[in-house]
Amino acid sequence: MRINVVGYGTVGRAQSFMLRRLNHEVFVFDPHVFPLVRCPQRDVDLTFVCTPEHAVDEVIRNLMEWRVTGLYVIKSTTSIGATEKLMKKYGVHISHNPEFLRERCPFEDVLNPARIIIGQYCKNHGEMLASLYEPLKKPVYVTDPKTSEAVKLFSNAYLSTLITFWNEVWAFSQKAGLNVYEVAELMKADGRVSPYGTAKFGQPFGGKCLPANLDMLISAFQEAGLNPALFEAVREVNLKMKAQNDA
Repeated sequence: MRINVVGYGTVGRAQSFMLRRLNHEVFVFDPHVFPLVRCPQRDVDLTFVCTPEHAVDEVIRNLMEWRVTGLYVIKSTTSIGATEKLMKKYGVHISHNPEFLRERCPFEDVLNPARIIIGQYCKNHGEMLASLYEPLKKPVYVTDPKTSEAVKLFSNAYLSTLITFWNEVWAFSQKAGLNVYEVAELMKADGRVSPYGTAKFGQPFGGKCLPANLDMLISAFQEAGLNPALFEAVREVNLKMKAQNDA
């Protein structure tokens, strides 16, 4: 297939790398990285939008103005319901296909995903994306865009919560004279207890994704008239630990 990738940050580079490994013809458009490329290729099968969320609306509008053909697919992390709003605004089918990359090893992760989630607007486009990812031989789950957006945000909020939980275990162990590693090992003997977050006790989560996604989810709760007390507490504990570590 002929495929555009718009945005050449961590997500765009990883997606381009994976697509080329699968022998697709890939065209990258990012005026900040490749200023001589004036616009994406027009005659393509797919265009993956891999920009920061604040730029997604403008990208979709530009794709329409440039008359870029084929399916538009948002890889960017977006607020819940954003893809649906963009479809109504511009009158075009858009799918949402979230990424689950770690910043330290995006190329490894993009070739070995735990699962692939496709938020389709129509069955034909869902089948096109499922076929694209079939060579990776990984589980593919097809749903609607709003659900795929929610899965991305809740997944990262869950990981943020686990990191914060184990940091609280570590903080108490420091005060109580406990061996946190022994405590954690005995806890993890119960298969229901996740070890995620035990690799670096006392280290708050950072990077671009987890803090930003947690903020997005807190905002979504507030807009829905719900109290995001749990997630606000996770954010508060993490910010406090980060401030202590930076001091």
